[in-house]
Amino acid sequence: MRNFVLFCGVILLSSVAFAAGLPIVNPNFSVPAIACGGNYAYQAFGGDCNGPLVPQQDFNGSAGFGWTFISGNGNGLTGPGTAFNPPSNIAFYQAAFLQGDGASVSQSIPGFVAGQEYQLSFYLGSRYNSGCCDGNQTVEALIDGNVIGTWSLVSFTPFTLTKVDFSVATGGSHTLDFVGLANYDSTAFITQTAIDPVPEPSTLLMLASGIVGVGSWLRRTMR
Repeated sequence: MRNFVLFCGVILLSSVAFAAGLPIVNPNFSVPAIACGGNYAYQAFGGDCNGPLVPQQDFNGSAGFGWTFISGNGNGLTGPGTAFNPPSNIAFYQAAFLQGDGASVSQSIPGFVAGQEYQLSFYLGSRYNSGCCDGNQTVEALIDGNVIGTWSLVSFTPFTLTKVDFSVATGGSHTLDFVGLANYDSTAFITQTAIDPVPEPSTLLMLASGIVGVGSWLRRTMR
């Protein structure tokens, strides 16, 4: 019984300090399934696997996708082990690729609180240098068009958990955008995105004090 009370106390205090993350739709880019045989496709409105920029698929029009690619730019989805040569150091089902200058993927995300500090996290990697193509891509993350982080990659950078803190002045919905800046056939990959509130130091102190207090109460009741 005492252990149960302690457990409940810790869970209650932790819930105060660590609020739920924001509701990103399709954070792993696992929807929709890639229809083309090579297991990758560029975004194109009404595209098919035999389009002029081979292969093509209209991800923007797919239920559950959640994100928006700019059609006509070098962006789309890839699975592991494709001709794009994405990194293989983590297990992933699908990732967004940004190839060349202006490639982007974005989503409007609700639930922001004015003045709250948040942390954007995602896995970022780049393409293996295969002669014609490379992974020397630079990626920006933006909130409502304002840059919150920039990462310059070299070929075959392994998937790396990447984090950046930011805040918003107003509550409600804000747009997250990932943009590629390289002018050449250079490709980066993004998957497993998340946005979580960053607990304030005073909240963490309250959590620690609460845990100590629960522990002291448990010791007294055991004597």
